Amino acid sequence: MDREKEIMADHLPLEEVMIADIDGIRAPQNWLRSPEDDSPEVPPVVIEEDRGFSLVGNHRTVWHLQISGKSMVKCLIVRSVVHVKPAHLLIRNCVEEAMLFEALLRREIVPNRSRLADMLGYSRARITQLLNQLKLPLNIRQKVLLTDEVSEFKLRPLLKLLDDEPKLQTVFRKLMEGKLSGRQMAVLASSGLVEDSNDTQKQIPVDIPLDSNVNSITELEGVFAEDIDENAEDDKVSTDIATENKIDHADQASSARADLIEKTAEVDLSQVLEELGNLRDPGWKNRAAEFMLSPVETRFIEGVSKLRTGLYTEAVTILEETVSNNSDHHLAWFYLGRCANLTGLLHDAEEYLRNAVSRCSDDPDYLVELAIVLEKLKRHSEAEAFYRKSAIIRKALAMKK
Repeated sequence: MDREKEIMADHLPLEEVMIADIDGIRAPQNWLRSPEDDSPEVPPVVIEEDRGFSLVGNHRTVWHLQISGKSMVKCLIVRSVVHVKPAHLLIRNCVEEAMLFEALLRREIVPNRSRLADMLGYSRARITQLLNQLKLPLNIRQKVLLTDEVSEFKLRPLLKLLDDEPKLQTVFRKLMEGKLSGRQMAVLASSGLVEDSNDTQKQIPVDIPLDSNVNSITELEGVFAEDIDENAEDDKVSTDIATENKIDHADQASSARADLIEKTAEVDLSQVLEELGNLRDPGWKNRAAEFMLSPVETRFIEGVSKLRTGLYTEAVTILEETVSNNSDHHLAWFYLGRCANLTGLLHDAEEYLRNAVSRCSDDPDYLVELAIVLEKLKRHSEAEAFYRKSAIIRKALAMKK
């Protein structure tokens, strides 16, 4: 975890705490600090609870002192917003960063994710991405605490495997053993090549390059920046999926509406938005009722309506609420990106749009919006790649009609 500056322990308001009063994730069985590790012990970061303290940062220091038979440790106790930045600077582990954020919000030391993002210079979406690590099984979080070399980005594909415990554990083991890049992790997690969780000899697929550097326009079209990409896959254009639910609006508007109303599975919200028009007049809610949307879907449509009427702050609040509840909601990520683009928050716009594209890589509108943002950021070669990919998809769609 990069930090612009280091913070010296001598300058921190440290307090002595009984180790027995600290509750945190336990050390792995038979864990010992490496004899070659002569680095100084980093002060633990704890949050005061109604009973004792919760350990959120620098578990290895506490584990080592416990094994050494020590009873006291000097900690940074986070009691107010004054301690938030110093505590954050002390933490180098991605899981501990998430634990710090969760504790700050749970104890209401920081009132909400938006305020926390402002304090640390993060986007609110980034706060959500980090907190999502806490959904991983305890044994995985415990192992990640052993090293600061595993990033949240590399762990992110595991979240898609939460309902498949054997595959989840196997992919994680390959991450730890194979030192996979984030792109390789995403491809491996999406593949069917790790079904046998007991096959310890199974190798990383040969079509996943060990060199994750991006060297060509073709590679750029399929693989996005390493710190954002969640679902990097083969660089071929999947037009069948993109066109499967597309309906000719001019010729079949009435049947489209009927199909959407009768749909019992996931509603095609992009088609609903097309049917509802610009959403600028209040009557859109009555028209939306015909589609029998859920409250969550209606709330999302309301966020798009706020955006289109220029109420950007309200739009962001609603759309962030949507992605917090469903991180795979690519339409919400897209409209968050458009909103940030319109308000000049280009780096936030890029992050939001990359989230949209990683979840739906064959929507030309997403690609064009991202290209526009990259062009504004003067990253012209990347912008060109996405413009080109968008053109290829549009041509393929036109040929399907």
